Amino acid sequence: MLRSLTSPLRRPFERFGLHCRTYLLSKIANDIFLEAELMMLAFATGIMDVVTFPDYHVFASNQTGNTALLAVGTLHIGGGIISLRHIGVSLGFFAAGGFVSGQLGNVFGCKRRSWLFATNLVQTALVFGAAVLHAHTDKSPNEATDLVIIGLLAFASGAQVAMARTVHVPEVTTAMVTSAYIDFLVDPKILEWNNRPRNRRLVFVCCMLLGSFVGAIAYIYVNPSTAIYLSALGKLLVCIALLFNRGEKSLLVDCGTEILPCPVVMLHR
Repeated sequence: MLRSLTSPLRRPFERFGLHCRTYLLSKIANDIFLEAELMMLAFATGIMDVVTFPDYHVFASNQTGNTALLAVGTLHIGGGIISLRHIGVSLGFFAAGGFVSGQLGNVFGCKRRSWLFATNLVQTALVFGAAVLHAHTDKSPNEATDLVIIGLLAFASGAQVAMARTVHVPEVTTAMVTSAYIDFLVDPKILEWNNRPRNRRLVFVCCMLLGSFVGAIAYIYVNPSTAIYLSALGKLLVCIALLFNRGEKSLLVDCGTEILPCPVVMLHR
């Protein structure tokens, strides 16, 4: 008797839980919303690198520049302003972030809503942590704290780029623009009106440039910590927005009491 009374009460909660699980495990669609989120990440990255280079003479996300600076730091070119330790930490933590994020994405599903939300939430927390550390040590910097800040930002950047490369929008890496420049210039359809890959590359580069100028203005007229906070805020907006992206097309599965949408990814595990 008790069981018969509680079952109708529990059923709505079970349905709600099933809907939430299905929604979170669904794959997000490749549409304008995903592209806009990647552009926002590129904007946030532009802000971040503007802060790290003047303060630490190293990039958090642009590892092409760090690779070249590795020789500069090793051979003490340029008056010794390039720290080999800073470059090593940035390169190492960027690679670690890319490896961890990329491999975990392979396990949990690179385009699943739950994974994209989780990895972006961790990245956002790391950037906020770096901003807090920078604000507290702005007046009395020390080498150990500088290395922690560089490591946090580089790890977050590596995880971000790994995430961006696995959602199947190859024109937007969210960090390095060299390939975007070249791919834009050599595009055989560069003058065609309807050319979405070209448009993605152009907007991506513009977002990076805009972020760099916003970061530079915040650096000069406010303080470097504020610029890092702005970068973290941009990543937080993306993190929240990912919960509302449209999902890929789903199949209908009979769950006994009702017909529920079930993502294709769940049927092929």
